[in-house]
This record gives sequence, C-alpha cells and structure tokens, in this order.
Amino acid sequence: MILYLSIIAICVVIITTILFFIFSVSFFYILGFATLAAVLVIVVDALVATVCRLLPEKFANHESKVYTVSAKEKNFYEKLKIRRWKDKVPEIGHFTGFRKNKIADPKSVEYLDRFLLEACYGELGHFWILFFGFSILLLGFIPAFPSMGLWFAISVPVAIINIFLNLPSLFILRYNSYKLEVLRKSNIKKQQRAKADQEQMILPESAITEVMREVAVAEGA
Repeated sequence: MILYLSIIAICVVIITTILFFIFSVSFFYILGFATLAAVLVIVVDALVATVCRLLPEKFANHESKVYTVSAKEKNFYEKLKIRRWKDKVPEIGHFTGFRKNKIADPKSVEYLDRFLLEACYGELGHFWILFFGFSILLLGFIPAFPSMGLWFAISVPVAIINIFLNLPSLFILRYNSYKLEVLRKSNIKKQQRAKADQEQMILPESAITEVMREVAVAEGA
C-alpha cells in the first residue's frame, strides 16, 4: 500500500509541475487541486468496489463467459512477466475477510469456489473503476473549482493514472482465475474417480445375498 500511495504522490507532483509551466497560477494552487483529484479518485474507487461487492452472487459467477479466461489470454499475461511482479501488487482481501494472495486449501472444491467468487467480485470492481475514475471531471462544473480547462487538465491525467494502477490487479485476478479453474476441475475429477472406486468396492444387496447363500451351501456340504 505504501508503494501504491508513493506512486500516486509522485504522479501528482509531476502533473503539478507540468501544469505550472502551462497555466499562469501558483504551483501550490495546482498541487492542492491535484491532490484533491487523487483523493477523490480513491474515494470513487472505494465506493465502486463496495457497491460491486454488495451485488448478488449471480453477478460474480465464475462460470459466466465474462469471467472465462482463455489460454490465449493467459499467455498474454505471461508475456507481461506477470509471475515476476504480481506478488508486489497490494492485495486488499483483508477488507472483505478473504485474502486472494495465497491459496490456503488447494484440495477443497468449496474453498476454490469461494476463492473464484471473491476473484470475480474483484474483477468486477476493478473493471468499473477504470471508467468511473473519470467521474471526477464532472466537478469542473462547480464554480468553487478551478476553471474547467485547468480542472480537466488535472483530473484527466489523474483518472488515466488510476487506470494504470488498477489494470495490474485486474490482470492478476484473471490470471489467477485461469489457474484456479484448472485446479478446481482437477479436484472435481479426482473426487468423481474416488467416488466411483468406492462404489465399485461396495457390493449391491443382491450380490451380498448371493454370496451369503453360496457360503451357506458350502458350509452345509
């Protein structure tokens, strides 16, 4: 989280410095509104994520085509060297009571179903955050804010930075979902084989009766 906030702070300073040479206003005036824009985007992100998490589970069904990750998409993430940096991206699962940075029970289908559910909620939230971050542009119509040109010059870059900060999390969730689906299907097949083997070992009642009859005949002989 410290890294995340540090990136935001650095970007705010860069935006302020560039706009200072474009607009004839105080450096700290621009810095103040650039900081405000960053805070507002963070608030919007939190609200969008909260609303998405409150939606019924049918909106986060991992079997839906929206959440299906193809092998081609998975290969795209691997070309981005996602394995090298995915563990460095902040994971905020502790806010929902379910961490997604480690698979705690890989052999449990029920656990994997819950993991996939939380991952889909995460995907849904990060996806809509990419667009709703631009909602701060609407504040440019409020008289108390800077001129519309200056506010747009501040808020648009902040919203774009918000996209680049959320895309890695979205990529990680979809990359992990692909592996989770493979693991889940493997576990289901193992359970089905184990159940079939167990059923084969249990003789039907008619077979048991026949065996007992043969034993009785053998003892009588």
